[in-house]
Amino acid sequence: MQSSENFARSLVKGKIAETIFAQMLRETGQFTVLEFGYEKIVPELVQQGYSENNSLVETLRTAPDFAVINKQKKEVRLIEVKYRSKLWRQDVLRTAGRMHELWNPSYLFIATLDGFYFDEVRKIVERDGEIRPLLHPFIPKEMQDKYLQILIDFEANQ
Repeated sequence: MQSSENFARSLVKGKIAETIFAQMLRETGQFTVLEFGYEKIVPELVQQGYSENNSLVETLRTAPDFAVINKQKKEVRLIEVKYRSKLWRQDVLRTAGRMHELWNPSYLFIATLDGFYFDEVRKIVERDGEIRPLLHPFIPKEMQDKYLQILIDFEANQ
């Protein structure tokens, strides 16, 4: 079992990955990034009188972290964001498989110290856990490198 300090560090790293993801997409000017995850939605529903055992609340417990709107294409993508110090194929497959069952279509973004990865969960499952590096015309390598350095600097200070 993780100590409370390790658990807190894991939470902070996850929040840093979410912040990096959101800021990187916002910086492009091409996306609207909406926080969508459990932590944002369920407390409000409970406050409005929904039981934590309600089936809707149970479904939302697994909700991806963000809804991202492509301003040009008017497409919405649900995206789960994870931080991992290393990319482990079985971990990626487990995460993608869970999302594929509950939130399909959806996408997975993983921030690692080696770079950023992004893919549709259906494709990750089909490729047995392989996730591709983030390649997007609006998110060039220079921008990714800048945000990756923030992640590396944070990790170095731990």
